[in-house]
Amino acid sequence: VWTCPRDHVTVVGSLAELSDLAGRDVRGVDPHRPAIDEVSIRCPECSEQGRRVPDLIDVWFDSGAMPFAQWGYLGPASSAEEVFRARFPADFIAEAIDQTRGWFYTLMAEGVLLFGESAYRNVVCLGLLLGRDGRRMSTRLGTAVDPWSVIDRYGADALRWFLVAGGSPWSDRRVSMEAVEDVVRRFLLTLWNTYAFFVAYASIDEPDFASAPPPAERPPLDRWALSQLHGTAALVRRALEAYDATGAARRLAAFVDDLSNWYVRRSRRRFWDPARAASGSGSDGSGWADWSDKAAAYATLGECLETVAGLLAPFTPFIAEELYLNLVARQDPGAPESVHLTDFPAAEPALIDPGLDEAMEAARTIVSLGRTVRADAKVRVRQPLERAVVGMATVPPGLESLLALVADELNVKEVAFAESGEEMTGWRARPNFRALGPRLGPRVQLLASALAGDDGSVASRLAEGREVTIPLEDGDVLVSPQDVELAQTTRPGWGFASEGSITVALDLEPGERLRREGMVREMVHHVQNLRKSAGLAVTDRIVLGIEVQDAEAGAAVAEHAQHLAQEVLASKVLDEAVTDPLGESTVQVQGALFSVSLRRA
Repeated sequence: VWTCPRDHVTVVGSLAELSDLAGRDVRGVDPHRPAIDEVSIRCPECSEQGRRVPDLIDVWFDSGAMPFAQWGYLGPASSAEEVFRARFPADFIAEAIDQTRGWFYTLMAEGVLLFGESAYRNVVCLGLLLGRDGRRMSTRLGTAVDPWSVIDRYGADALRWFLVAGGSPWSDRRVSMEAVEDVVRRFLLTLWNTYAFFVAYASIDEPDFASAPPPAERPPLDRWALSQLHGTAALVRRALEAYDATGAARRLAAFVDDLSNWYVRRSRRRFWDPARAASGSGSDGSGWADWSDKAAAYATLGECLETVAGLLAPFTPFIAEELYLNLVARQDPGAPESVHLTDFPAAEPALIDPGLDEAMEAARTIVSLGRTVRADAKVRVRQPLERAVVGMATVPPGLESLLALVADELNVKEVAFAESGEEMTGWRARPNFRALGPRLGPRVQLLASALAGDDGSVASRLAEGREVTIPLEDGDVLVSPQDVELAQTTRPGWGFASEGSITVALDLEPGERLRREGMVREMVHHVQNLRKSAGLAVTDRIVLGIEVQDAEAGAAVAEHAQHLAQEVLASKVLDEAVTDPLGESTVQVQGALFSVSLRRA
């Protein structure tokens, strides 16, 4: 703004206009103080010399003019009209919370003042990054984190994922090497291990994905994985369209965890079944009685990983690219050369099955409760048990078809639904002395003795909310549920756990037959670890030597020798040490000592 001695005000809109008024080319002059103060003009009204006013407007208003000033837009007649209107307002603005009073405000104020609307439609407001102590980072206190050190150590994707998925974006965030390492361990390594598992077995089998049955004809576990995948794709797209990057990232993290810790865990044998490994493999089905099932597993996991790569591309571009290049681009010459050149994954609604999702969620809850029962009773997962009984208020349709999966995961021979609560647990009742004392006086002790001798029938009726007449030595007494304290009890030798409307009870007393089977399962686990420490490949066959002095342990090995050999890929199982062993060790299982040795067959 320039004024002359006669107080005429001239507002200059551009350096070109200023050059005309100054009578010389000033387009190369720095348009800030003090350089701009040296430029005088001839007043358009009186021809007197005009000088720039000394006052400054808040400099944020200069930034607030960015949406139109960057295009040189000076009004409806401007040559920049079309390009400006095509880009105003912006879809979103993303800055830290300290921009609220500055840039956020002036962009909005100037947009509304000049054009009747804000310069942006959405705001992504970010919190501040703090040291591990919750205060501003300080080099002196050792809480400053150099981003390049984080990237050098864990990679840019780890830092990106930490910033996006580690908490609400508008909240302040504590940053430390340990926090980023936790992201790597909980998410990125889980994803990478799932990918590595797929690649390892696909490299052995070289599956023909075209031979896989269509999704609707695959086993329930595959259809569940695809339902979860496409539900995740739909939610991630909706979240990103709503500028909720954190919600999208967290759903992705949950899916990757489910894929690794449920789908792959439950499908592992489908990719490599040692019982049939000796007879060959391959996409032609030779030696595999159920290649269709195996092909379905390969196709399902491959589709999940390919789609996850696309969904992750905006979050972890480098890992997403590595997955895509190896799984897609290098296998299909016609595919786009980068994941970042593909369309963002779109959900297929036909593959989303809410009923199956509900049934599988119930199955997973049953498994979780069963594991809790085992852990509380200190019964190892590898010890087979005879029976699990499940009590539910409502059994979701489709859950019964998943009971074999539940039984295998819980390592029980049978899973059944309870016909009544008493089949799983019982009830015990004690007098509520505070409620009954004033009414019964000394008789309350007689009632306590009667309830202590109850076989569970009285307590069960009280648990159902019914009143019960109980005979005492000096007459009957009417007892309501409010008169007693009720507690659930387990059947002898059983354990139970509950969550919501689901209760799971396990028979925790294996017989002799199951104890021997559990002993061999422990041996399989030990031999697999010995194979790994010996550096054997998953396809290497071995000669296994097992020496044992305990008669029961010897009987267990003899009874399950074929199963043991199949599980560890042993062409022979000897009752003596092998010569020139690649690995050997001694292990104690259920009190019996086993000396184990192995070598390549």
